[in-house]
Amino acid sequence: MPKSNAQRALVVGAGIAGLTSAWWLERAGWDVLVVERAPSFREGGYMIDFFGPGHEVARRMGLLPALEERRAPISSVTSVDASGRRRGEISASAYEAVATGVISLLRGDLASVVRDDLRSPIRYGTTVSSIDDGWVTFSDGSCASFGLVVGADGVHSRVRELVFGSSSVRYLGHHTAAFSFRDPLLSERIGYRYQMLTVPHRMVGCYAVRDGSMAALMLFRSPSAALPADPVATLRSRFGDLGWITPSLLSVVPEDVYYDTVSQVDMPVWHRGKVVLVGDACGAVSLFAGHGASLAMAGASVLAEELSFGFDGAFSRYQARMKPAVEHTQEFGRRFIGWMAPSSEWRISVRDWAFRLSGLPVVRSLIRGSVVPDVEVRQRAS
Repeated sequence: MPKSNAQRALVVGAGIAGLTSAWWLERAGWDVLVVERAPSFREGGYMIDFFGPGHEVARRMGLLPALEERRAPISSVTSVDASGRRRGEISASAYEAVATGVISLLRGDLASVVRDDLRSPIRYGTTVSSIDDGWVTFSDGSCASFGLVVGADGVHSRVRELVFGSSSVRYLGHHTAAFSFRDPLLSERIGYRYQMLTVPHRMVGCYAVRDGSMAALMLFRSPSAALPADPVATLRSRFGDLGWITPSLLSVVPEDVYYDTVSQVDMPVWHRGKVVLVGDACGAVSLFAGHGASLAMAGASVLAEELSFGFDGAFSRYQARMKPAVEHTQEFGRRFIGWMAPSSEWRISVRDWAFRLSGLPVVRSLIRGSVVPDVEVRQRAS
């Protein structure tokens, strides 16, 4: 028999937060529909170091074997000059000394592993145009009623805009782009190291993924948070004067390149009525902080757990458990800007020296500061 509207859940966004939310809700007995504004699933994305509370959630979901198959065996992060000569390097063991179970993989690979284990339908090319508590009108004109609406549609959340109004986005002064491509010769040359060329206010990096494929990341400072009409042209303009392998990367930037601002979302309340936000929609920590995927999966799990103890107060309990970790990670991200996107040659040199000294306790203390705070994701007793 079909379930009542009270048992129907709408998840807006088919990224890591949305897919993980749907996974937990469907296993808790909800009839779940996922909608995603993009026309299809987005592959690739940038490389993430996945560990912390999200790793525990993935273990409980039984997904660790599939994630291990997608692992990119990144051995180090290497800073190079315009000729490709090494300036400094930090080994993967520096992270392994302060965090266990680190899996390096593409963000899209993590999302696809969750999606492949999901039973709920996903409607691509669809978003929401209005929300009146549980009554939702979609962008295709159709309407439906839901007992729960989960906004998991990222930094530029349509759900947040419709339900909470004014923007809660804090722009961190940078734009970023990420894309994947296949080039066996370049892949062999770069190897399984994240190599990056940094000049003041700009960074370009790349790494081999698998089977001759590559992934690239670009980052640059901009006073404006406005997104360009032509991202590819913007990247070629911003990075066209750089050496190393930058010309090769710019020659293969796809038209549908992932391009966005580097921002955080900071809002006092994550819920209203039957609507609740998860992941970047309510607590984006930014590329500078990392750990967004881990926190997204933890948040989805915690939300579903609190709902299992009853709808009343579930959203407040979920926020109380997640917000401290989000705020801590956001604060670290703001402090880390000077390391990831140095503003001067002097700061770049200091960072590269820190890479060389990464085996020392004082530097490992800095790395330890980047580890996301613990979030209790184990099922608690009722």
